[in-house]
Amino acid sequence: MSYKPDFSEGAVAVPEAAIDACGDLLQFRLLCLICSDRTMCEADDSVIAERLLCTADEVRAAAEALRAAELIKPERKLSPSAQSKNLTGEEIAEIIEGDEGFRGFIDECENICGKVFTPTDMSKIVSLRKNLGFDGETIVLMFFYYAEKLDAVQKKLSVSYVEKAAYSLYNQGIRTYAQLQEYIKTTEEKNTLSYRLRRLFGTGDRAFTKKEKNFFEKWSGEWNMPFEMIEYSFEITVNNTGKPSLDYMSKIISDWHAEGIMTVEAAEKKAEARKEAVRYKSTTKNSAPEEKGSSFDTDEFFEKALKRSYAMLEKSGAKEEKN
Repeated sequence: MSYKPDFSEGAVAVPEAAIDACGDLLQFRLLCLICSDRTMCEADDSVIAERLLCTADEVRAAAEALRAAELIKPERKLSPSAQSKNLTGEEIAEIIEGDEGFRGFIDECENICGKVFTPTDMSKIVSLRKNLGFDGETIVLMFFYYAEKLDAVQKKLSVSYVEKAAYSLYNQGIRTYAQLQEYIKTTEEKNTLSYRLRRLFGTGDRAFTKKEKNFFEKWSGEWNMPFEMIEYSFEITVNNTGKPSLDYMSKIISDWHAEGIMTVEAAEKKAEARKEAVRYKSTTKNSAPEEKGSSFDTDEFFEKALKRSYAMLEKSGAKEEKN
């Protein structure tokens, strides 16, 4: 069979690695497009999507695959400092007048911040539209989201804060209202106790068992123990026993709760004080004349007590599961 290319309408030079690295036809078509028309290298995703008869999301996915295959260069990271030129009043007015409804979005942002924007503030917001391509609705959502987050820690939102956040989002590939919504949803889910406990115990998406729920509700709900303390008890448990154990962790957390220990730093200080007490007793025993028939070893006693306590917890847990 003969495979002779027809160059009658021109040819496109693409990286040789594309033969093996392009995962699908859209990736190869995108590569051919940006190699044949260099203006497409800086074009908006929607413009490229129109040329390739696909969606902007599909263009972004194909571009990420090409970057991963090192067929196109990593996207240049943008920062406010690199785009720091303040727009003039005429430039701001021109952009606002040319974008129907954008003035209304700026008014909403002013309401969220509780202040009238200065010319510098206006320049920064308009630059998010001009330089990064965020539409008004997306910018308002940024202001609302970050205002809520800062309000939770009793801090005021500033335009500079949103500007930095916007560039960070842009560099992560978040460009549209829908993408920002998904980012917020994912971020908030990761901050929930349930998500963090699943990551800690490696439970995946399965539902928590009744026993797990009871322990988690007691630790975080009844005892108000911070997640960092639960995580620290997990670390201690695995270091001492070689595996996770809810019963063992609960004994540790119960002791902290009874002693009013609510931070990792306080727990570490308490543990160090106990070790120091053991060392002192051991030193006192070794320096004192040994009584006939006495062979008590403090360290050995505590080690055996710990193992015995763990064994009892394991048996107790097994009985509960059977019942």
